[in-house]
Amino acid sequence: MRARFLLLFLALASRAESQVFQLQGGGSSLFAGYGGLLNVWGNGYEASLGVGYLDGLKVGVSARRLLAQRDTLRLGNDLLPLALETDVFSGGSVVFVQGASLQRRRGRTQSWIFAGASATAIAAPTFGAQRPVHAMGYARVRHDVSRQFYLTGHAVTTDRQSLLGSASWTPVAGVRTSATAGIGSNAPYGALGLDLHRPTFEVKASLAGLGRHFRRTSAPMPLQTELERENAVVLWKPREGWSFGVGRQHFRQDSAFVGIPQRATLTQLTASGVVRGTTMSGGHMWSAAGGRPSVSSYLTTRQTVGSRLQGELYLLRVWEPRPSRGTTPVLILRETITPELSLLQTITRDRGRTAVNFGGMASRGLSAISVDYQVAHSPYLTANPFIQTMGINARLHVRGVSFSIGSFVTPDGRVHYSAQGNTFLYRGNAGAGAPDVGATRVKGYLASGRVVDEAGAPVDGAAIDVGGEIVYTDSRGRFFVRRPSRDAVLVRVVVDDFLSGGTWEVVDAPAELRPAPDDRAVPAVFVVRRVPQRG
Repeated sequence: MRARFLLLFLALASRAESQVFQLQGGGSSLFAGYGGLLNVWGNGYEASLGVGYLDGLKVGVSARRLLAQRDTLRLGNDLLPLALETDVFSGGSVVFVQGASLQRRRGRTQSWIFAGASATAIAAPTFGAQRPVHAMGYARVRHDVSRQFYLTGHAVTTDRQSLLGSASWTPVAGVRTSATAGIGSNAPYGALGLDLHRPTFEVKASLAGLGRHFRRTSAPMPLQTELERENAVVLWKPREGWSFGVGRQHFRQDSAFVGIPQRATLTQLTASGVVRGTTMSGGHMWSAAGGRPSVSSYLTTRQTVGSRLQGELYLLRVWEPRPSRGTTPVLILRETITPELSLLQTITRDRGRTAVNFGGMASRGLSAISVDYQVAHSPYLTANPFIQTMGINARLHVRGVSFSIGSFVTPDGRVHYSAQGNTFLYRGNAGAGAPDVGATRVKGYLASGRVVDEAGAPVDGAAIDVGGEIVYTDSRGRFFVRRPSRDAVLVRVVVDDFLSGGTWEVVDAPAELRPAPDDRAVPAVFVVRRVPQRG
């Protein structure tokens, strides 16, 4: 089967029409996986070839092809969405798979059917290579009853079964309610959700009940954490620069991190504001994990002195448990030497010891390196919930090739690192201003965007007019073109030319894109909506 996918990849990559190639490679200490990926985009298809190390050398191939301008055939490595309408605090989860799937759209109904195997994957920088685990079938169906109300169903069969149905209703703009019920890995599940946005306040809330062994699927899923019981976060913004928040959440993780409890709760009060040029924020947290309570608080102030110096003071306080009781002051001084160079000094006083760390930021052209102070709060760490680290981020751009390295902190308090590199190559006339065949240097400005529906799901095959050139989104809703300068370019959504069929309308979209260097380009978001057909 893998040999057939490889032949398919070679056949697509050898097509004579315009193509865009992207080379990626990297690794992550979290999964101890390292790999590389070659992506190819052409007219109506995309393909990728991945090679990596994950308990041995692995090779993965994937391909996507539009069929009859309405359906999409996908082969090889893939990601299947397991997002529920009641996931108001996150974007849901995904599962890695190998096999074949078909996406169809007919009138008000969208479907996605898959057959193959679940898989573990290298998550650096993407799922470049995978290892099959269990035979698996998957089906997802969405039916738009009206513009305000739609139904979604998920079915997953592996060694255990999952069947989850959701409903979403938007009675007025800015208010979305949802409900989910069913079983996951043979365990019951039910949830209600509310997502409300107003100019002066926001509310996110959910009420969820999970069976003891509930998982969205028994297939491997990275960093799977569920919310259970009552969860609510309310944010009040009475005036510009001021906000007050209150929240309570219950977390359950599936032991992806060894040594920390499965369940944790967090209740918090937060406030922030600006007083005479000084930015102040604070919070008080009550958390518990594994039957152990923790009480902590923080206060920060930030003040700019002149045009070059900024001071920031953190006061991190642990009240409970008693053996950890104490206050940790952290003073951060940032000095801007030039627009391309700044220095950072961090002074921390903790349990009678003083630590001094240095960092800063240096940039030149598209390349930059920064070492900065980071503080986070984890409800799973009851003895001392504050995680303090010096974060590292670096990028290097050399003759059209970009390299980057970064650090991140997981809920168990450990610091992990990831690194990757990528470059774009062109063949034919792919992308505005693309070089001739054989050129490896590309023009240095990228205009990019992402097309999603009102639920945040990517829309593939969407047609976008960028400066007079029509481009189409890929399976993740992304598109890009190369521009010779940073001058803004007019952009519009061409709903009549969508490859996915049906009738679409624009909900929200910018009127222009401003190209930027690769490492600084921020994709613009376009929101569209499928218009239900009557009758």
